[in-house]
Amino acid sequence: MLPKEDIMLKLAEIEESLNQLEQSVYDRVSMEEQAEKSKLAEKIEELEGRMAAAESRAETFLNRREHSFMTRKLELSYKTS
Repeated sequence: MLPKEDIMLKLAEIEESLNQLEQSVYDRVSMEEQAEKSKLAEKIEELEGRMAAAESRAETFLNRREHSFMTRKLELSYKTS
């Protein structure tokens, strides 16, 4: 059987290895979280851009529709007078 000091030394080495492993796992999880956050931020920016483009197209469509309606109304008014 090993002397008490040897056992204590081995336990300290094991504890240090576990601490290093825990830190390594924590660092990896943190890096993965940051990568996921970055991907989500990029996706949000892309969706915001697409939404702005859709809103712009809708606004253009509505403006053209309103203009067309006013043109027809003026033509009808001119024809009936």
